[in-house]
Amino acid sequence: MHVVVGELKKKSGRNLFRKLNEHSKDLQAKQEEVAKKHNALSVKYEDLENLKVNMNEYLGRNKVEKKESVIGAIEKHKAEDKEKPKEKKEIIKEFER
Repeated sequence: MHVVVGELKKKSGRNLFRKLNEHSKDLQAKQEEVAKKHNALSVKYEDLENLKVNMNEYLGRNKVEKKESVIGAIEKHKAEDKEKPKEKKEIIKEFER
């Protein structure tokens, strides 16, 4: 940027545009280099993610046993207890007939 200010003071238009053009080309080359590195890193990242998934499957880390909540278990037992008296009453009625 200091080059631009210096060239503006000198009022040398050709030199200014030449310097800006060179700077633009340098920036474009750096941008392309960064893009290539980014692409290479993204490929490596995908490979590492696949390896991680494979290792977790091999070690069984992804197999999470579904745990039942305590409240859910209590409600389940209450529902079963309510059904038992109904079944007993039905059996008694059948024997009485």
